[in-house]
Amino acid sequence: MMNWVFALSEAAATTVVETAQANDFAGMAIMTKGLLTTGMGLLGVFLVLGLFFVTIRLMQRIKDKSGQD
Repeated sequence: MMNWVFALSEAAATTVVETAQANDFAGMAIMTKGLLTTGMGLLGVFLVLGLFFVTIRLMQRIKDKSGQD
């Protein structure tokens, strides 16, 4: 049983290494990596802020509908 687990984890590790080499992120310059990371972080922050806005607006509409009864 343990041999099967070790073989499976070794195959997964090999796949991860091959994928990392294929996506070429590791070969980028440090400045490019930093800008990409910063951009993705800002995109994530504004996505969450947008979701909060939509959630608050939905809760306000639900409150208004329940108050009209």
